[in-house]
Amino acid sequence: MEIWLKQDKTQFRFAVLPPEYELTSESNNTQVNVNALGEINLIGKRKLKNVSFSSFFPKQQYYFCQYTTFPTPKESVKIIEKMKNKGVLRLIITGTPINMECTIESFVWGENDGTKDINFTLEFKEYRKVKVKTSKKKETVTKKIVPATTQRASKAVESTTYTVVKGDNLSKIAKNLTGSSANWRAIYNQNKGVIGSNPNLIYPGQRLVISV
Repeated sequence: MEIWLKQDKTQFRFAVLPPEYELTSESNNTQVNVNALGEINLIGKRKLKNVSFSSFFPKQQYYFCQYTTFPTPKESVKIIEKMKNKGVLRLIITGTPINMECTIESFVWGENDGTKDINFTLEFKEYRKVKVKTSKKKETVTKKIVPATTQRASKAVESTTYTVVKGDNLSKIAKNLTGSSANWRAIYNQNKGVIGSNPNLIYPGQRLVISV
């Protein structure tokens, strides 16, 4: 069995195996009291796994060390602290099902004898990536509805023929026939061929077509 920590390009192998390791796997179940049934257990999703073990970083080569080129105890502490602070790493315990991304939740270490070995206890918590499903937004195509042009029913303009009498002028005729003397110019423009170039000169007997 070997125990490895891997994080990016950093790899750390424990020189001395712990006498045991502990893996905790729990479910997030809920107990509810129902009057007719009593207490029932609602099954929930599993909680994050926890792994912990204790060992020591050796100062010298012991016969039970896993390999010979291991870092010093102080160097080992620095490596573990750096990996802890950086975040997610991978814990691998060969020969077991444990091969998981995790974080170091607790790292307790210290010396308790004159060997200069450093004893430690490590606790790991499983890291689970959260996958957020992004719903594809339907593209709303806004069609600009152009309302059909409402064609106004064009009123047929009724033309009236008026015969000029003595004392008439265009303003007077416009007032009498259209209700507004300001329409004299429209009458003049409609009858310019009859009246001539001077709108102030109209003569009795002239027939004017008025459609204002």
